[in-house]
Amino acid sequence: MTGRARRVHLVAVGPAEHGVTRHALQTAARAQQTLAGTWDVELVRCPDADAFRAAGQRLGAAAAAGGAVHVDVTDALFGDGPAEAAAVLRQVLPASATIALHDVPQPAEGAARYAARAAAYAELARSFAAVVVASEHEAGFLRAACADAEGLGGEACGGTRDPATGDDGTYDRGTGEPAPIAVVPLPVPDARGDVGGEDGEPEIEGLGRDVVVLGHLYPGKGHAEAIAALAAVRGEAVARGVSLEGFPDRVTALGPVAAGHDDLVAELERAAADRGVAFRVTGFVPDEQLPAALAAAAVPFAAHRNVSASGSLATWMGHGRRCIVPAGAYVEEMDALRPGTLHVARPGEGDEGPAGGAGPEAGDRAAQPAGDRAVQLAGEDAVLAALTRALAAAVADPSLTRLAPDVSLAPTPEDTVRALAEVWSRALECRRPVPAPVEGGGRDD
Repeated sequence: MTGRARRVHLVAVGPAEHGVTRHALQTAARAQQTLAGTWDVELVRCPDADAFRAAGQRLGAAAAAGGAVHVDVTDALFGDGPAEAAAVLRQVLPASATIALHDVPQPAEGAARYAARAAAYAELARSFAAVVVASEHEAGFLRAACADAEGLGGEACGGTRDPATGDDGTYDRGTGEPAPIAVVPLPVPDARGDVGGEDGEPEIEGLGRDVVVLGHLYPGKGHAEAIAALAAVRGEAVARGVSLEGFPDRVTALGPVAAGHDDLVAELERAAADRGVAFRVTGFVPDEQLPAALAAAAVPFAAHRNVSASGSLATWMGHGRRCIVPAGAYVEEMDALRPGTLHVARPGEGDEGPAGGAGPEAGDRAAQPAGDRAVQLAGEDAVLAALTRALAAAVADPSLTRLAPDVSLAPTPEDTVRALAEVWSRALECRRPVPAPVEGGGRDD
């Protein structure tokens, strides 16, 4: 540590098993290692929103002393609704803080939910020094949320250093402009050598014959698509007189049920049974058991259609698995960022890439036993048809589900924290407007 090191308080709010909280904790640990000597990194651990409120005075003092404050945010961790979450964040955080927004609102959520969340995220985007999102796809949604909620747009900083006086200015809120938006992709820690578990054996039985969906179970996550695609692949094999020996016969949700969605388990179990396959939910998987479970899974599958950033994809990649995903703006962005790490199911293209055969997707075509008949099996849904073709290819050639040894996972966690440090540095030089006080208390509530 040198006297020139700058100071940053990294705030992690929520239960340790929550994906956003876990990301914040991992970022803090990595920053302490990677930025040593240039940044003095201090973790502020808040298990819930009440603890976060109690940290307000500490964070305000840190900012007043010239330090940076950064917090990872999804609205559900900070209040009973989006408006309350935004109010809590504005009450507690200094105006010079930077925030990483996760689960950025998008219209596919439904009109009412989108309107409420878009208004809250737009309010946050104009209240602090800078905003970080995990993809260009999310950045576009955030700009749209600002436009939809307040008729605002753009990324201009709320103020600049006065060239005549050199004055950094005070945080004079009221301009209403959104903060600069920085895109910092989710990091992929390389755990390809970490099998985990006793002798590398998973404690969850039967994963070697399962199509596996990682993460919390909730509507639209892709479990229903996995069930439909698996049933279609098995049905095609039967129609061709192929033995089902060794074929996957179950979809496993590797993770817990999201709050409020317990009824979905029975619904998916019925849907699977109706199609001649099985479905199960493992519940929360401890960190020490996860590597072996990921290594054992027969086919990694992630068919969330409205995804704009995904920790589960990063986890699959980091453990050497190549996951089946439906084509979409975010997926294409990640496929370009980390070539060879995803098995992209593109409607109308079979399994080849856009260029017609180069790269890891080219080998998938020869392994497809289902061929174009998957379109008929999946009905009129072109996305589901593409997922079915991809699953058929993976079943025929399991090597397609594993990353080649030379595939790069960059940007790395070290790259990520260095990019965040640049955001913190710029934010400390950039005036932002100070929001009007929020009814119900000040920063130290």
